[in-house]
Amino acid sequence: MVYTLTLNPSLDYVMYPKEHLEKGGINRSEKEELRAGGKGINVSIVLKNLDVPSKALGFIAGNTGDEIEGTLRSIGIRTGFIMLPFKNGMSRINVKIRIPYDDKKGYEETELNAAGPIVDEESVHELCGQIERLSDGDILVLAGSMPHTAPEDTLDKILKAVPGGVKLVVDMTGDRLKKALKYNPFLIKPNLEELCQAAGKELKTVEEITKEAQKLRKSGARNVIVSMGAEGALFLDKDGAAYSCKAPSGKPLGAFGAGDSMTAGFIKGFLENQGIEYALKLGVAAGSAAVFEGKLPDKKAIMKVFNKV
Repeated sequence: MVYTLTLNPSLDYVMYPKEHLEKGGINRSEKEELRAGGKGINVSIVLKNLDVPSKALGFIAGNTGDEIEGTLRSIGIRTGFIMLPFKNGMSRINVKIRIPYDDKKGYEETELNAAGPIVDEESVHELCGQIERLSDGDILVLAGSMPHTAPEDTLDKILKAVPGGVKLVVDMTGDRLKKALKYNPFLIKPNLEELCQAAGKELKTVEEITKEAQKLRKSGARNVIVSMGAEGALFLDKDGAAYSCKAPSGKPLGAFGAGDSMTAGFIKGFLENQGIEYALKLGVAAGSAAVFEGKLPDKKAIMKVFNKV
């Protein structure tokens, strides 16, 4: 079974103005969308589109938390969220403003992300209990930001709770990724920008990228995927062998959920047991489809791109 863990889920309120915003003035949107958000949740949605069942875990609070859970259940995704006490606040609402490019096809997205509710010690303990009950062979995807209101040792407690036989997939950045490396995750998925930040310099060649990714593998990760945007992805396995997959060309409409889609595509390919090259190709196809669609892609969109990779 695949589980996704989103520690600070959101309702994403997406607005589509006709043109750039007028600061201090009245701006109008042509249409709006309301969706459940968060990196782990995105992975669950794309897995569902690829016919892979998953269960979404994490913390929710208040009426917005109820809406997040209801939205996921309405599309057939199982949930096991911890409901935080009423006094702790409510799950966040993130505002996404999508401004069209000159050709009216693509967009740039400006985000205003809220802080989220207070996460208390008791709720962390309850979540760790859920994680401790996972079984050998399960996959746990830990993705996204940490609530800044959570106790300082929350991530350490979560990582310690993961049973040894569970395949831990981590898509986090900075110090959070460094903490996860100590627990030998099955897979980590930094993007190129994050890898450059970890290296403290710009990485321009495949050789430089591979060298830095190898450092992460040697620091504890069993496998590493580096997503490289239009250049596709690089994969390093537990023995240090490198695989690469070029992304196909296409018209980009936006980058929302591309990395999460790549994670979901790779997991789908891995579960089909057709080898790393197939899983990597499906991951790149899913990530590219998200860029070409400007949204989390469905199976038809992913397989259309897969045939071009």
